Amino acid sequence: MTPFENIRSKALDWCRSFEDYKEDCRVFAERLRVEFISYLGAKSTDVEFHKIDERLERLADEGTTLSPRLQVGDDGFIYFGLTLFIKEHAHCLEEHARIGVQRVQGKWRVRWNQLESGSISDKVPHAFFDKVTAAILEKFSTPFYKIRGQLGFIPTISNDHLVLVPTAEVLAAVDDKSQSSGAA
Repeated sequence: MTPFENIRSKALDWCRSFEDYKEDCRVFAERLRVEFISYLGAKSTDVEFHKIDERLERLADEGTTLSPRLQVGDDGFIYFGLTLFIKEHAHCLEEHARIGVQRVQGKWRVRWNQLESGSISDKVPHAFFDKVTAAILEKFSTPFYKIRGQLGFIPTISNDHLVLVPTAEVLAAVDDKSQSSGAA
């Protein structure tokens, strides 16, 4: 066997092994979604996968799929997106999560946005879903004007439209209101 044939053989074995690993991650991700739906007491249409790009950010125009589209992170995790749809009549709010899964020595680790699980043998423990749910509840318990957005902007409502306002302007407006109400 020539050196190139040896490299080729090893590379093809590596690729097959990696594809098998990605398939294991896909199966685990689908099971995680089902377990999360069951934990929430939600319907299957309330929690769907979404596509993420190579920077692991959500691609909004790609829609949802029944199967995750996995992205390999440079940290050894395989990532996918999950969206929780909160609907009432014509209103809909979407809560997006970037989830990474990794199998090490036969056990799984899960990253859910900033939260990370310990080693999981098979089923994701309710305690981890409790942490995820608590983080979502904390977000929706925090007034929207106290949530910092990208690039120092926070969402504010103006004339029934969502507007992004630099945080310095909002703080100045709040200071102006507090000084004028304190002076009266």
